[in-house]
Amino acid sequence: MTPSEAALEAALGVIAGLPGAELHVEDDATWVAGARPLEGLNHVLRAQLAGDDMAIERRIDDLDAGLRRRGSVPATWWIGPSTTPADLDARLARRRFVETEPEYGMVLDLTAWRERPVGSDVEIVGDAAGLDAFLSVMAGAYGWTDDGRSSAWAELYRLPAEAAEAAGAEPADADRTIRHVVVRRDGRPAACASLFSSDGHAFVTNVGTIPAARGQGLGTLATLAVVDIAARQGTRWATLTASRMGRGVYLRIGFREDALLRRMISPA
Repeated sequence: MTPSEAALEAALGVIAGLPGAELHVEDDATWVAGARPLEGLNHVLRAQLAGDDMAIERRIDDLDAGLRRRGSVPATWWIGPSTTPADLDARLARRRFVETEPEYGMVLDLTAWRERPVGSDVEIVGDAAGLDAFLSVMAGAYGWTDDGRSSAWAELYRLPAEAAEAAGAEPADADRTIRHVVVRRDGRPAACASLFSSDGHAFVTNVGTIPAARGQGLGTLATLAVVDIAARQGTRWATLTASRMGRGVYLRIGFREDALLRRMISPA
């Protein structure tokens, strides 16, 4: 696998922290069943399906059925440089899967990274109020409606802090697998980003800016802040997936592309 494929697989495994969710790492695929009918919480990654034509067809149906039994459709099937068979996209299309906009896997070598001072307008989330601010920016940046996305991600991100509180620890001492930053403009939360650290990977995600504050470089500030966190924790590479619109921003920061990651969405 390319570095971005491996990092994406590790990062999306955090979804298994949701109540009822499951992570399955099998010889020929990794699949995440978020137990919610949202394609952003259900995934098939690292598909390397082998055998004759009938064996491959059965395996596709088995994976799809496993997700459906858990209420985890629609789901996103990721197709990258390491995916086999080469015609998996056509096989999925015959099952009425729909291709959506691809993502671009990108990596940044942190060995020469020069950390930037975190300004007063950039906050590393360390308490419940900060997390609420982060979640409000995410909802505004991604245009979430009341379809369960906002509540599901809020539940996933709040669980570590609540567990720390129950154990008598400070919220800032919660699970460091996931870190968030918020950028404020005129005192109000305006941009955000997250860092998922798992299995030696540092995956940058959730980069977003509310519509009223776009075009001011705030998303870049948020990205730089989480990359700094990755550099301070000694990770060799920072990795992310970028949209067509966002890839130019990350190239200017210093990321380079290492994979085209296509996405096929299963029917509900």
